[in-house]
Amino acid sequence: MTHPLKMDQMQQAPLVGNPIPLPTPRHPVIVYDVHMDSPEDATPQVYLEDSPIKALSRDLFILLHHISDLFVVLYPFAKVGTDSTWSGLFQQVFLTLISIVLTVLILVSFGVGIPPPALAVAALVLFTSGLNFVEGRNRVTAQTIPGDDKYEDETWLFVNGIATSKSGLQLILNRFYELFGRRVIGIHNRTFGFWFDVLECILQREFLWPTTDAREGYNIIAQEIAKPHKKKIVLLAHSQGGIILSSWIDQLLSDFSADILAKVEVYTFASAATHFSIPATHNGSAFARVEHFVNTRDYVAQIGLLAFAPPAPINAATIPGAPVPSMEGRFAGRIFKREGHTGHLLLSH
Repeated sequence: MTHPLKMDQMQQAPLVGNPIPLPTPRHPVIVYDVHMDSPEDATPQVYLEDSPIKALSRDLFILLHHISDLFVVLYPFAKVGTDSTWSGLFQQVFLTLISIVLTVLILVSFGVGIPPPALAVAALVLFTSGLNFVEGRNRVTAQTIPGDDKYEDETWLFVNGIATSKSGLQLILNRFYELFGRRVIGIHNRTFGFWFDVLECILQREFLWPTTDAREGYNIIAQEIAKPHKKKIVLLAHSQGGIILSSWIDQLLSDFSADILAKVEVYTFASAATHFSIPATHNGSAFARVEHFVNTRDYVAQIGLLAFAPPAPINAATIPGAPVPSMEGRFAGRIFKREGHTGHLLLSH
């Protein structure tokens, strides 16, 4: 009679026959690296445009080309309290309606002169300045759950995307603390309603418009990087925040040496940026780590990273441990694409 194998013997027993194939994931993740070994051959497209009209026309084409996936940008639907609060949702609906009304008002005003253009512009200024007055001058936000930061030699900073209320940003910061045990500095990329936020994205992308959020956030980053006792700086961005972070990267490469930037890690999610221009050094990237994460059916990612980063090579890695191919391009970093997955929200999708 054969005695059964002990557990440790079973673990060491050789496999017999062919291994059982693993099922193909419904939404596989493909991984590849993009680098800029020859910056002179990968100049950001924004500097090569013949005119602002051409740049805007290109953006309009991209926006319309992927318009079908705009209707699933929030699918699968998230529970209130994950990425947003009830107050944040009501605020967003109100601001979006006002932004659409003001847009129609301005177009009609400049088209037919009724109401007078000066009155339409005054209404726009009143709306934006009034919202800024209500929100306050401070753009820096912190988590709302208790918890200390035990890592004094690190600084983590996050800039949010479009249509994000202050309460929604705090939910994200709370989740970051639960995941990483770090108090993350939140730079509130203030929302003026979904429609105006999209227009602001275009101004930032094509005309390099430094908003107040971008200026204040960069001042914080520069101060933290310059501190000798800081050993690690982590920069995170979602959606429109990817545009802001890409502008920060451009400025950091001008203000700091590669030796100092070697302590900086960069992570973007569903980035709406048109470029991430990080020329390679003799030691590789100037930054410690640069990674981008996108769902391929996320509308915002489609008009951002997916439209401007080089497409995945045929031999892109699809399983853990597989070799990761590298290619030349102007959206530098390691790109993780989840194929066929919808949704744009940071925590839910």
